[in-house]
Amino acid sequence: MASITEVARLAGVSTATASRVVGEVDYPVSQATRERVLAAARELDYVPNALARGLLKSTVPIVGVIVHDITDPYFNEIVRGVEDVATQAGYLVITCSSDRDPVRQNSYARLLRSLRAAAVIFAGSGIADGEASLELERHVTGIRANGSAVVHLSPHAGGPPDVGVDNVAGIAAMVAALVDLGHERIAYFTGPQSLLVARERLAGYRRGLADARIEVDERLIVVTGFDRAGGAAGVDALIESGAGFSAICCANDLLALGALQRLAELGREVPRDVSVAGFDDISVAALTAPHLSTVRLPLRELGRRGFDAAMRTLAGEQVEPVTLPTEVVLRDSTARRTPK
Repeated sequence: MASITEVARLAGVSTATASRVVGEVDYPVSQATRERVLAAARELDYVPNALARGLLKSTVPIVGVIVHDITDPYFNEIVRGVEDVATQAGYLVITCSSDRDPVRQNSYARLLRSLRAAAVIFAGSGIADGEASLELERHVTGIRANGSAVVHLSPHAGGPPDVGVDNVAGIAAMVAALVDLGHERIAYFTGPQSLLVARERLAGYRRGLADARIEVDERLIVVTGFDRAGGAAGVDALIESGAGFSAICCANDLLALGALQRLAELGREVPRDVSVAGFDDISVAALTAPHLSTVRLPLRELGRRGFDAAMRTLAGEQVEPVTLPTEVVLRDSTARRTPK
């Protein structure tokens, strides 16, 4: 690989001048000199050392996106949104799956801090773990002290997201839609309550019932995981409770997909016997049989806006929190309740 010294020799300038040009350092260089250096760099196929440039600029052009599980379509879409704009801006995107383990999440934050990544985007919800949260806050403070940007796309220990959605209003709107279809016995699969976002969505369920003046039956609230297995287990737990229900509202789409599968195994037809609704509108939601009713979140836009917030922060702007809209999408998995 060609060195900056060879580029300087070919362009007929000093090594310092060549370094300033290719490193995009804010230093006065004539246009003619700049063009000679860039032409020499192209001819020699010179590639700047990003880490070395980072030592000069305090950060390297890396964006770390910390997700809970990259195999989850929810996070797929967000990361793709980050990549849409980060790649064009010359940043490398590194995706880190924490598996909802606060210790692992902290290790990623520590590593990205040590790498002097220009930005760290927390795509997943904050995890309710006091000691781990304190350690994470120390890393976040250190990352910012390096001159890097930190952006949250979901509620976290420090407060609301920098770019996010209204989880409470979104779930409440789906509950209202189910009530409009004649359902009053609406069960709810919560997702893990160690996640702050799951707590917000549970609050949305309670608000939706309160707005409809329907008393909450605690037997209809089933604490689950955030995956298909959780949805299937939720159905079993709900039936075992003996609480009658005509609809199931889920804290995410994967739960709803697991519920659909388990109900089919049990011979319960959706939506004739039970209506099922999710939250997120992941790509497969419209491909299920029946097609899944859900609350649409602008996931890819969430990633794009998250990266934009990071870049604006790096530019010294004061970035105000943004809440993106949600939309109830009713498909074939929900129907008007038919009195038995």
